[in-house]
Amino acid sequence: MNDISSGSTLDIDEHTRLAELRALDILDTPPEERFDRYTRLVSQIFDVPTALISLIDEDRQWFKSSVGMEASETSYDLSFCVHALGKSYLEVPDALQDDFFRSHKAVVSSPYIRFYAGVVLHGPVGHPIGTLCITDTKPRQINDVERSWLKNFGKIVEEQIHLYAELVNVRRHVNHVTQRNVRTGLPNEVLFGDTLDNLIRLAETESHHLAVLHLRLNNLDEISRIHGRGNRDAVLQSLADRLTAPDIKIQAAGHMGDDRFAAVVSMFSVRDLFSVITPIVNKLNRAIDLEGHTLRPDIDVGVSVSPDDGTSPDDLLERARAALKGPSTLEGMHVFTHETEASAVRRHWIEQRLEPALRDGKLIQHYQPIMLADGSDVIGFEALARWHDAELGHVSPGEFVPIAERNPRLSRLLTDWSLRVVCQNAMDWPLKPGDPPLRLAINIPANQFYQPNFVDHVLQTLKEHNLAPERLMLELTEESLLTDIDQAVQTMCRLQGHGIALALDDFGTGYSSLNYLKRLPIDTLKIDKSFIDGLTHDQKAVDLVTGIIRISHGLGLKVVGEGVESAAQHGLLHELGCDALQGYLFSRPVDAGKIQGFLDSRPGHSRSENW
Repeated sequence: MNDISSGSTLDIDEHTRLAELRALDILDTPPEERFDRYTRLVSQIFDVPTALISLIDEDRQWFKSSVGMEASETSYDLSFCVHALGKSYLEVPDALQDDFFRSHKAVVSSPYIRFYAGVVLHGPVGHPIGTLCITDTKPRQINDVERSWLKNFGKIVEEQIHLYAELVNVRRHVNHVTQRNVRTGLPNEVLFGDTLDNLIRLAETESHHLAVLHLRLNNLDEISRIHGRGNRDAVLQSLADRLTAPDIKIQAAGHMGDDRFAAVVSMFSVRDLFSVITPIVNKLNRAIDLEGHTLRPDIDVGVSVSPDDGTSPDDLLERARAALKGPSTLEGMHVFTHETEASAVRRHWIEQRLEPALRDGKLIQHYQPIMLADGSDVIGFEALARWHDAELGHVSPGEFVPIAERNPRLSRLLTDWSLRVVCQNAMDWPLKPGDPPLRLAINIPANQFYQPNFVDHVLQTLKEHNLAPERLMLELTEESLLTDIDQAVQTMCRLQGHGIALALDDFGTGYSSLNYLKRLPIDTLKIDKSFIDGLTHDQKAVDLVTGIIRISHGLGLKVVGEGVESAAQHGLLHELGCDALQGYLFSRPVDAGKIQGFLDSRPGHSRSENW
């Protein structure tokens, strides 16, 4: 090879060289002025028709910048630069006089190169990736000064490439940070969607299904308010750690919003759906111990399945979200069906129309009597909201109450409305001296019970309507009390100190604990309807209800059986020692105008004085 070159010929690890080149992410990028200014300057200084920044890929040379070359790349066999990679500099004064290059394709055909001089460019690690080169269609001679100029320009271009690599790394880092949740480090919705897209393609190739989970942490606001932001973030981190633990077998997890996570699991058959997801849900719902506090996440899971529910990340994620707005198939688990889409639309309109309905008096309060177990007397009423909307039709409490409870503003408005209306109605049912006691029960959601001013607000409402606190009973669920057992006890003691009765509602459906039951200052325990339903045909249900009644009486509590619908249930509960009963057997909830009829039929004080 009759050329002028500098540096010994090097052995090149082509695989490593290409890896460094591709790590730069510079191939096939648009032109940039910072590179173009040097090719223009070199072309002018050396008075050559062509100046190139050429990067040598596996089977082509690609031009990051060029003067005098219309094409953005050429084939490998047209490249002089390929032969420069093993050196630091290659110069060919006259290709036709060079034993190696005289038959080269670029010499004997377009672009008819006669002169070539190229400075090898190296990546940040040091592997050769291309050249800064000049060419001409006629022979040229350059002197030592000109040669040093070209090499110096090569160094400048190389530094620009290194700077480019640094900027790429910075962008990658920024993308990594901005596409991940700052608290948990999990991918955000954009990055999670990209990962899900790849998993969908893989699932299609391997013919298996994906279950996409949208996880909602329902009690995050309560945790933050009661235990502080530090413990709130610790709970989020704990859930993130559980989602990414090796034993949980989740393929990808993401943090989609403040109280929302997402996950993807694979399965070979849709029949495996519940067996795959149930262990995940159980693990996520386990109690979390933080600095002496035991916090129990309250998580609902919406599920969509590919390809049945969609083949794009957007469809699957949206339908997993929509599933949360439909009924749960198992405890806290909601599986998407096309019916849930219609349900989601209805829920949206319920949420939009509930506040004006409360403001304009469109809701009414119905009352269901609570009877002594022998059926002889009415001892109280439970207030139950009813709503008929001009456009939505009948909206059951099972629809609008959960929607309200997940919206702090709606929850507060509904609770305030319930308290106010019950107090107003109670004034229409005056009790004469010596009349049996009559409690009016209201359900209180957790997010209102834990408000700092809750007790004061209840007392102020009673005072405004001149209603004795002894007439009011607040019903609370196990889950709402277990958000923070210590604060719950304090709040309950304050309420009881003013004469307000407290009932534990739906007992047996939550995280029942005898230790908690012993600590809670309640007056009444209400056995959930699911236990009552099985009484007449399931001995285990009988044994459970018997145990609940005995334990409650041992703790000094009264017991109410909910959902009594048959005379057989009535007889059993009376025989087992239940104190009071409530259900369709005695009466459905009725409007306030019919309550006086129940009161007029009450016997005397002797029948219910011990309640």
